[in-house]
Order: sequence, then C-alpha cells, then structure tokens
Amino acid sequence: MAFGRSLRELANKFFGKEQIADNDNRAQKLPDMQFTVTPEQQFRAGEPPVDNSLVEIKHGVPVSDPFRPLEDLDAPATATWVGKQNARFEDYIKGQEEGMKRAEQFMTDALDYDSHGLPSRYGQTYFRTFHKSLAAQSVVEVADSEEGPWRTLIDPNALSKDGTVALSGWTPSADGKRVAYLVSAAGSDAQTLHILDVATGADIGDKIENCRFTSILWDKGSHDSFNYTYPLHDGTRRNVVKHHTIGQDAAGDKTVYQVAEHDSFVGVSRLSTAKYEWAWHSIGTDKNSGLSFRPFGSNDDFKQITAPRTYTVNPIAELEDGKILAVTNHDAPRGKLVKLDPHNPAPENWQTVIPQHDVDILDSAMIHKGKLFGFYTHDTADAVRVFTPEGEHLHDMPLPLQSTAGYARIQKDDDFFTMKISGWQTQGDVYRYDIDKNTLDFVRKGPAKYDLADCVVERVHATSKDGTQVPMTIIRHPDTKLDGSAATILYGYGGFNVPLTPGYDSSIMHFVKSGGIYVQANLRGGGEYGEDWYNGGRLNKKQNVFDDFIACAEYLQKNDYTSKERLVINGGSNGGLLTSATMLQRPDLFGAVITEVAVTDMFRFHLATYGAAWKSDYGDPDIKADFNTAARYSPLHNVKPGAKYPKHLIKTADHDDRVVPWHSFKLAATLQAKSSPDNLTLMRVEKDAGHGAGRSIQKYIRDWAETFGFIEKSVGPVDQNAYKAKLEAEHKSGGKIVQFLRKFKPGA
Repeated sequence: MAFGRSLRELANKFFGKEQIADNDNRAQKLPDMQFTVTPEQQFRAGEPPVDNSLVEIKHGVPVSDPFRPLEDLDAPATATWVGKQNARFEDYIKGQEEGMKRAEQFMTDALDYDSHGLPSRYGQTYFRTFHKSLAAQSVVEVADSEEGPWRTLIDPNALSKDGTVALSGWTPSADGKRVAYLVSAAGSDAQTLHILDVATGADIGDKIENCRFTSILWDKGSHDSFNYTYPLHDGTRRNVVKHHTIGQDAAGDKTVYQVAEHDSFVGVSRLSTAKYEWAWHSIGTDKNSGLSFRPFGSNDDFKQITAPRTYTVNPIAELEDGKILAVTNHDAPRGKLVKLDPHNPAPENWQTVIPQHDVDILDSAMIHKGKLFGFYTHDTADAVRVFTPEGEHLHDMPLPLQSTAGYARIQKDDDFFTMKISGWQTQGDVYRYDIDKNTLDFVRKGPAKYDLADCVVERVHATSKDGTQVPMTIIRHPDTKLDGSAATILYGYGGFNVPLTPGYDSSIMHFVKSGGIYVQANLRGGGEYGEDWYNGGRLNKKQNVFDDFIACAEYLQKNDYTSKERLVINGGSNGGLLTSATMLQRPDLFGAVITEVAVTDMFRFHLATYGAAWKSDYGDPDIKADFNTAARYSPLHNVKPGAKYPKHLIKTADHDDRVVPWHSFKLAATLQAKSSPDNLTLMRVEKDAGHGAGRSIQKYIRDWAETFGFIEKSVGPVDQNAYKAKLEAEHKSGGKIVQFLRKFKPGA
C-alpha cells in the first residue's frame, strides 16, 4: 500500500449489543432517534406532511420517521412542499444576480466549442460521438474513412424540445451495418432500446422498453440478432440476459442467462478474438463479480469460472492454446495478470504473468503487436507499463503526470494508439503513441477555449484520526494568497471502490479563476489505492471516511489555505452522505455545505428502487450489527435538537430513480424542523432531471450559476480582494468582523 492502514479497528465482538466500540475503542450509546414534530417545527420546515405515529422498533430501538409521507413523490402535499422549498432557495440567492450572471457567461463561453470523440471502426464504417457547441446533447456520427466527411446518425436533440432526452448507450454490429442504441428521458435510469440501419439512418422499428443498465452483444457474424440485459420486474431487483431477433416481438425473447440471487446484475461480452462469450454476475455493488463462459456463437450452457463475492477474473486475451490471460485480485488486492485454462480454472493451476505491483493498481491489460500493455492507476492518475508476452517489464509509456487517457478502438494491424489525454489543467489533447519507438507524439490540442495551465496543482496529505495519510489535490491560481481568506471547495466521495481521478471541469475552472481554491480528497472507501483502501472505508469502517474528510478540512485551515468561515464541502450521491454526515459530526469546521442527490436514510435505503445493491458498502440495516453501525452516522437520525449547523444547500432531482429524492426531502425537513431555528437549510429540486446522467449543457450551466450564487451569499465573494473589502467595510461601519481578518490585514 502507498498509504497507511487503519491502526485501530472496530471491536467486532461488541457488534449486536446496545453499545459498541468506535475506532477509539470508547463505548458509545446509540443516538436518540425519537422525534415528534410540533406544529411550530412543521411550520418552520415549510409545512411538509407529517405523521408522528410512524415509530418503529428496530432491533429493540425506537426510531421515529415523521416525514415518511414525503416518500410519496406523487402526492399533492409533497409537490406543494417542494414548491415552497424551491421558492425559499430562489429567495435566498436574490441579490446574487451579478455574480451568477458572470458565472453563467463564463460557463457559456467555456463550453461553446465543438468536440468529438476518437473514431472507432466497425467493418468499413467509422463511428464517433460529436457535440456541437452549446447543443443540449451529444450525437453519434459515421463516416467511410477516419478523415470524414461525417454525417449525423443518431441525434437525441431531435427527440425533445427541452434537451432532456439523452443517448445512454450505443453498440454497432461487428460489420458496422446496424446500431443498437438506448435513450433515456429526464435523467432517469429507465431506457428504451432501438435498432437503426446505418445505410439509411432510419430506425428499423424494433423497440424494447423498460430497460435499465442494459448492455448489448451482437451475435457472431450477425447484424440481425443480439443478446441484451433486461431487468426482471418481479421485485427481486435482478436482470437477465435475453436474446432478440430483429423483426420479432420482444415479448417472446428467450432468456439465455439468469441467476437466482436477488439484487443480481448480469451481462455478456466478448473480446476481439471472439472465441468465448463471457457472462459476468455481480450481487449488488460488490466488486467481486462471478464469471462464466461458453463458446461464442453456441447455445451451450455457461460454465462457471468463479462465483460472485469471491474474487474477480477479468479476461483480457484469448490465446491460441485455449488458455486466457486475465486480471485478478485473488491474493492480489492491487491486481495481477495470470494465465489460466477456463476449463480447469482453480487458482492453484494459474501461472502469474505480471505480479502485483508494490503500489499501483492493475486495472486492465491488453496484448497488441507482440507486446503486453498493463493499464495502472498510479496515485489516482493513469500509468501504462509495457511488457513482453512473458511478463518482462520493458518500459513505461511516457504519459504526462496526473493525467487520464482515453483510447480509440484499436485494430489488429495498427502500430500506434490514438489517445485523448486530459488532466486538471488541460482537456482532451490528442496524442499518437508509437508502439515500436515508445514515443508519445502531440497531434492537436483539445478544443476547449480555456484551461488551468497557469494554475498551481499540489498533492498534499492530511493525517486522519488513526494516523492514515489521506491524499488531496489542491488547485489554485498563483495570485491566490494563502492567508486563510480564500473561498475553498473541498470535494469528496469515499465509497464503492470508485476512484476520484484528475479531470477537466469548467465549473472548477470558473471557481479557481474567480479566486477560489478547489480541493479533491481521495478518501478511504474509494478505489484509488486498492482493496485495502476500499475496505478501510465501508461497512463497520465507514466512519473512517468521515474522519478522513474532517482531517482534510483541518489541514486546509491549519495551513492557511482557507478558514472555517470560507470552507465549503461538496459531494454527491454517496458523497452527499459524506457531506451531510460530516457536517453533523463537526459543524464547527465549515462555512457552508452542498449536498447533492444524497443517501441520507440509512435504515430505509435498501427499500427503494435498486438501493439494496448498496449493502456492499452500507451493510444491511435489517441485521442488528449493521444497524448499530449505521445508526452512528445516518444523517437523518443524527440531527441534534436545537443544534447549530452551517448553511446547507441540499440538491436533488424529481426524476432521480437511483437515489430517490425522498432521501433529500426527509433530511431537509428534519434539519429545518429539529435543529436550531437560526440555521439555514435550503433545498433545490431540479425539474426533469435525474441522478446526473444525460443532463443537458443548459441545465449544467444554470445549476453551476445557482450553486455559485449560494456560495457567494453564504461565505462571501470568491474574489479575495472583494471579500477583504467587504470585511473592511463591515469593520468601519461597526459590523461584526471575523477574527481571522488579522491574518491578512495587520493591525486590524
């Protein structure tokens, strides 16, 4: 591991008792989770529907849920209350129009450029994505050669007037004659599958509705039939693999692969050599997927190589001797490459080709032109190492530091890779990598108008509660003074083995160029440093994630990047759980909090849509030990009566069917009703939007402008000089001046 492990763990022998030991081995009682809403509190919260009789006994503990009526998203009372909440937010940001207008104009200018993805060839046809300037959505284009001319094939902008219909997936047949594509509306995870003829550009007529998280695998040598994943609507939250023949009624599609376990996701894929059809099976969001196989193009039964929740085997090459190369985490938490016989797959029969790296994570690998390429994560960024087929290290690809790379689909006769490289400071620069020479040649700069090339990017480490070193990336303009006065956004996620990597973002660029500091924290629970890092931030170690985030906030203040009055924490989804839980544990550390599409009710998350899949990280609240763990951080159940909390913006969307909006509704109502009346808790519910995918550019721009307005209203102007002038004016007029003014104005 590159970073220290936790030195003290939860004392598991105490789980299931009323008191358990926390990471400091101090006994703690469960929080008081009973709450009766008074008429005054209900009024303060905007008069949401209330049912004080909703008290359940969970594992012997009474738990109140008075705002559960807000879970009825279609109820008129819920809609009325949501309208009041949006009006409160709009009223709060009044007076910030000038700054919001500047933010909106900057974002509009920054995103006003044409961009296209790297082309990939199927048969004799080239495909790529293309985004025209400020169009709401990207389109798919085709051409007969890599140079063009290109024509639009699939245009989701034509499917709705307001830009809320998005393309959520597309897969050409191997010969490039047809494309199966998926569209979703208003940000929903629900998808509709269509088939399009490439020559005519017209839909064939087949339409499969009610898809979700669907993948597609065309039959061998065919553009007339394919396998696809499809959700069962039977309450088991499973999907299956079905087979569809074009022109036939999808209602009769035969199931070709399924599993019995609830909360299971399955899918099929193939490698370029197309020897086998690979079927994977994961339970919930558990990172260890099962793998089965059969000859590609056959109707044989699938044979299992590994079961889910054991270890992963991800095939990357099918060899001539019938064996395969695969990346696995078996006895290798940072990944290794092995050779194995799929017909005799026991680990004792494996041959290690590339052993586990001392620090970096092996994500994938590829054989091409007689060389073996290992794709790694190195301190959150991409790294590529080149080996002989036997695993002897030759050299590293000369990628820029702290960057991520995307690759065009590689043909078997190509002696180069075409790559798009992005990072914190640049976006989508195109390079060509010469395989024989190991050189990376610049082709063209990315299309974005602005970048952060003139800014400072630092990697620093905070020391968490148990001594673990927690990395952060800090981005600032060189003119921003480190005197504690800089408005700062601290962003985190810390869950589900998801790594936070370097990436270009126009809103970050606007914030930094306006004088702010942006910080991305790599917390335990994420996927940046291998399984140990991930396991150190989930289940009974979830508190480590909040401790890591607190340590980052303390570091930034101690080292004068910012102050508690100027620090804004931000996160979405699992990151929204992070920001709300951390705020409740350390309200003294932050000036403002922005919580987006968050999971907040840790006792009922598993009952809505696909929430049960998250038990891999949150545990099962129906099990007493997991309930006791969640009770200590569940945001909805840790709001203290009359407590003072920072200004808080809770953002959600009306069509979010992944983290349903009632999580946000209930937390907002509870904070407004239960905590100090002097607190400011606001909620913004976006219309015709979901969990984030498929959002139009216009919605993205407007959302950032409103968020920027909230930040400046809550912690003061982002521009340091404007902020100091504001404090000076308050001081001269006899207004209250904050203590840290002395840091940057001697004698104040």
